[in-house]
Order: sequence, then C-alpha cells, then structure tokens
Amino acid sequence: MTSAPVDRKGARKAILAAGTGNALEWYDFAVFAFLTPVLSQLFFPGEDRIAAILSTFAVFAVGFVMRPIGAILFGRIADKRGRKVALIVSVTLMGVATLLIGIMPTYASVGLLAPALLVVARMLQGLSVGGEFGASASFLVEYAPPHRRGFYGSLAYFSANAGSMLGGLVVLLFTLLLSAESMTGWGWRVPFLLSFPLLAIGMYLRARIAETPQFEAVKSTDEQVSSPLSTVLREHWKAMLTIVGIAVAFAITSYTVLSFILSYLITVIGFTPIQALTAVVLATAIGSCMTPVFGALSDAFGRRPILIFACLAGLALPYPGFLLLQNGTFGSALLGMVILWIPVSSFCGVTPATFAEMFPTKVRVSGFGVAYGFGTALFSGTAPFVATLLVDVTGSSLAPAWYVMVAALVSLCVILPLVRETRHDTWVG
Repeated sequence: MTSAPVDRKGARKAILAAGTGNALEWYDFAVFAFLTPVLSQLFFPGEDRIAAILSTFAVFAVGFVMRPIGAILFGRIADKRGRKVALIVSVTLMGVATLLIGIMPTYASVGLLAPALLVVARMLQGLSVGGEFGASASFLVEYAPPHRRGFYGSLAYFSANAGSMLGGLVVLLFTLLLSAESMTGWGWRVPFLLSFPLLAIGMYLRARIAETPQFEAVKSTDEQVSSPLSTVLREHWKAMLTIVGIAVAFAITSYTVLSFILSYLITVIGFTPIQALTAVVLATAIGSCMTPVFGALSDAFGRRPILIFACLAGLALPYPGFLLLQNGTFGSALLGMVILWIPVSSFCGVTPATFAEMFPTKVRVSGFGVAYGFGTALFSGTAPFVATLLVDVTGSSLAPAWYVMVAALVSLCVILPLVRETRHDTWVG
C-alpha cells in the first residue's frame, strides 16, 4: 500500500505539539539526573558519597524498569484509540509524577519513607516515558513526507535533547543563584515544580492536533487488530529483537553521556557543580543540533549506513573522549563530551524512522514502543549505575569508555546481518 497524503500545515502543527510535549517530558526526566548529586544527599545520606550516588542512580534505573509496561499500556491506546490520545495521557502523567517529587519530604523528615516515595514517583515517570517515545516518534514519522521520514523522526530526539538541555539550564541557574545550603534546603524543588505550567502548555498543544493520516487510513479501512501486542509478538518478533540489539549500544552510549557524565565530572574529575553543569549543557546543545543532521543524512544515504557509522563511532570515540575528560580543564571536558555525543547524535537521528519503518501502522506504536522499552529498561537505566560501579571497582576512570565500546560492538554484530534498508518503503497497514 502507498503512503497516505501529507497535510503540510497539519505536519507543522504535529511537529510543534509532539516536539514540545516530548521536550517537556524529557525536561522532567533530565532534572532528576542533573540533580543526582543533591538528591543523593537528601534521600540517601551517608558518609560514603559514591554509595549515595549509586543508590540515587539505582532509583533512576527504576524509572526505566517501568518503561516496557508503559510501552505496552500506551502502545495499545495508540494503536487502538489513536496516537493523539496516548500523547495527551503520557504528558499528563509525567507532569503529575514530577510535581510529586517537587513536594516530596526528604530522609531528614520521614526517614525511609522518603526514598520509597521517590521510587514510586520514578515509576510513574518511567511509565509515562515508556509510552511517550514510541507514540511521539511514530506520530512524527507518520506525518512526514516519504522522503523526509528520517528528518521528521529525528525531531523526536532533537526535542527530547532540547528538554534535557532546558532541565540542565534550569538546574545550572539555581546552582548559580543559590547557596549550597539553599539548594539542598528548598532550591532543588523548584525545577521539579516548574513542570506544572509547562505541563499545561504541552496538554494544550496536543489537544489541538489532528490524528495522523496514516492511522486514519488504517482506521477507515478497518485494518485495526483486536490485540496489537499479541499480533506484534506473533508476527514481528524478529524486528522487536533487532531493536533490542540496537538498543544495547544506543542506550548505553546515550545514558553514559546524558546521565553519568555530570556526576563523573564532579566526583571523579573534581569539577565544581557549576563547571560540570555548564560543560554538560553546552555539549548537550551541540549534540542536539547534530541529531537532525543525521536524520537528514539517513534520508539521503539510508538508515543502515548511518546505523553502522553510529556503532563505529561508538567503538572509536569513547576512549579519546574520556581521555579528554581526564585532563581536568573545562575546554578539554567540553571537547570530550562533544566527541562522545557523535555516536549518540547518530543513533538519535536515525533510529526513530528505522524503528517505525520496521512495523505496519496497525501495530507500529506497540512494536516500536515495547521493543525499545525493553531495550532501554535493560541498558539505559543501568548505564550510569554500571559506569559508576566500574570506576569504583576497577579504580580506572577510563572504565566507562570500555563499557561503551563493548556495547557498540554488540550492536554492530546485530545490525550487519539483520537490518535491511527501509528508507524507500511505503506503508499504511
């Protein structure tokens, strides 16, 4: 079947709504990661700073454990009721969960109840993100002209990275303006509470968009299936396993850069929080801008070549990147992070369209979301924990680089025999 016609005005509104909502979701998720050094003191106090940070990263990982469940739940909603409904519910859930963290009592007030409540809030955040990404990426790809699916899909990660950068900027601003005592006393709450007005913006924009022409075409021809999950597991399990294989490198590389490096710069390299946050925010801005470039390159040269390049970059660049981080200067740290962003941006640019093109419209969000959700649950949330643990156990500050390189090799061994070129495929049902 051929692709449904593209409404250019509707596509622009779709990009704005999906991208803005996606940015807000990842703002909330990133604030937690950027505030890890503060949260570790407030929710896991103790003399061993590394142990406290490991505990906070373990709670961070809990959010990823919930992502497959969120993908199953929201995948069914998106494939049965529509992408729009799933997107509205997911952004609402994320806003509520993040608001709960902002008003939560700390260990000093309620003891062990505090980390328990933090775990519950992270579970809700993970549920939301698990449903969000498969729906928003599929939404963007389905609105794209056939020859620009890679670029449109990359905007899902561009907006997500922009949200992460916004979270970093907000945390940096409060770190600059407040004393350490004020930051640990009340300032850490404000970035979480700011998600409430941002939530209202995301809900408003998503409520005003139309459903994708791809989904409407399937709905009009009565091609929807009664159980998207069982159908995709039965008919598209090879594609799902391939996505999990790609996620090994994608997830470990991304979350080593996005969630581990800030803590690494502070606790291992000895940067001040302000120096580390500034470097991370600048590197994230550069990496975000590279993402749609790789999406456009995948439209020009194909998904498979860009995926292979991402793995090769993951093999070649982590070691020099971490060597630069070890130099201890701001400039070398920034350059090292930009180098580490190259494989991350490559994956971010090519994977949304690649994953969406692996499934027909009637089960796309379930197939994409569940496979990606399991991949990220296994490898994303655990990446900062494992990287921190490797540094502690081996005594080598370069250990995370080897971890990323092994992951890249694993995914390359999956991509070479299993991923076929899909950029010229047309699909509706």
